[in-house]
Amino acid sequence: IFTSLSNDTAVEEIYSQLIDLAAQVDHSIIFVETSTIYPTLASSISKQLAALPNQEHIYLQCPVFGRPPVAKAAKLIWVTSGDDRAIKKMCLYFTTMSKSIIHLKTPDVAKACRFKLIGNFFVVGSMELLAEGLTLAEKSGVDPESMIKFIEVFFPAPSWIEYSRKMVEGAVSQRDGGFPVNLGLKDVGHMQRLALDSGTALPTADLAYRHLKAQQDQGLGEQDWSSLINSLRSASKLPAVGGGQVSCGEVEKREE
Repeated sequence: IFTSLSNDTAVEEIYSQLIDLAAQVDHSIIFVETSTIYPTLASSISKQLAALPNQEHIYLQCPVFGRPPVAKAAKLIWVTSGDDRAIKKMCLYFTTMSKSIIHLKTPDVAKACRFKLIGNFFVVGSMELLAEGLTLAEKSGVDPESMIKFIEVFFPAPSWIEYSRKMVEGAVSQRDGGFPVNLGLKDVGHMQRLALDSGTALPTADLAYRHLKAQQDQGLGEQDWSSLINSLRSASKLPAVGGGQVSCGEVEKREE
């Protein structure tokens, strides 16, 4: 059984039902959970399934990098954790939707959750960097389109090119194939919690959270999360791109 859900609450609710179902069947089930959730939730579900009497169900935490269109194009990146034999059985399915599979080679299902949050941190951190740089470019008189050309040559990562174009072309309000601010806040909140639990700091995540929250507070939580650039544009007295403006008062100015 594969599950891919929007947030931790949905995962808890669905797995509460699935665990009840698993307790009633006489054959083993492999559960493959692909959502971006906090590590302790994955551990809890795994333990609940393992505790069922006279059952041999297996829980795998295998989050993916990539949205539905990426899955259709068979270009997902899978990250696997859990029982090794079960993972090998599932690889036949993984390969039909992926361009790469990263095996963490650990029975600890929480580790894949941590991996996914750190990977997503690289994504949102890149967006924060792009938003700041592109805002500076426009404010200082440099054509943002010329900066995109530089990005395409010097930083030819698909996500950098995609998000920089969204920010410059004003496609931040288009949900098709995008990732909404509301879910972005959930992910960044998990990153901050993981950093706190691990005794480290994520100042870039803190900035991104503040800029995303400003969008949500304006009722723009369904915009693509690259719309965080509008928080920076507002603070720089520039008009919003893609519709929706955040007031300057909602964006705290950073100290020099």
